Amino acid sequence: MTHLLEQLRTMAWDPAAPVPAGWPHGWWGTLLLFLIPGGIGIPSGVLLGHGDGFGAPALTLLYVASDVVLALVFEPMILVLVLVGRHRPGVRRVGRGFVAAMHRLFPTHGASVSMAVVGTGFVLGLPFGRLLGAGAGYGLVPSWALAIAGDTCSFAVGMLSTLWFNGVLGDQRLAVAGALVVMLAVSAVVRRWHGSPQPRS
Repeated sequence: MTHLLEQLRTMAWDPAAPVPAGWPHGWWGTLLLFLIPGGIGIPSGVLLGHGDGFGAPALTLLYVASDVVLALVFEPMILVLVLVGRHRPGVRRVGRGFVAAMHRLFPTHGASVSMAVVGTGFVLGLPFGRLLGAGAGYGLVPSWALAIAGDTCSFAVGMLSTLWFNGVLGDQRLAVAGALVVMLAVSAVVRRWHGSPQPRS
């Protein structure tokens, strides 16, 4: 287990590094890579799973499973922060400021509330989508579902770009690096598009 954690830490610092020798294969190894926070394990997980014979639907199901696992980990952490914030004004102010910043990035108004939560999951990740959803009045399951939907859309971008770069370049390290650049670029476009004024109906 210690060796596995060390490998995960190494990959977090260098996402384009090849999967270490001895890394588990099959669904377990792919799921572990998908569990790395921030999406940096997506390209490597896609390449590993694809090499083991998993198609796009199976890879997507594994990624959704990883999101459910992460939601089970993040939810207690969020609850602890909320409880601490009730007794620590400093923590409460930081939390409110953070949620306000997310509202500025993804305004929650009118029919766009759900899309704002999905967009937050896409750009910032699961816990941030959950926080914005809770702040907008969504319950536990709907806010996580919307955040997971956004994060899964981000995964789809990473998966398709990884497979494309790998097919064109034939180099896994370059494919991982290229996919990460595409994911960051698309996230920036989504954030800019959602933050721009929307036409009135």
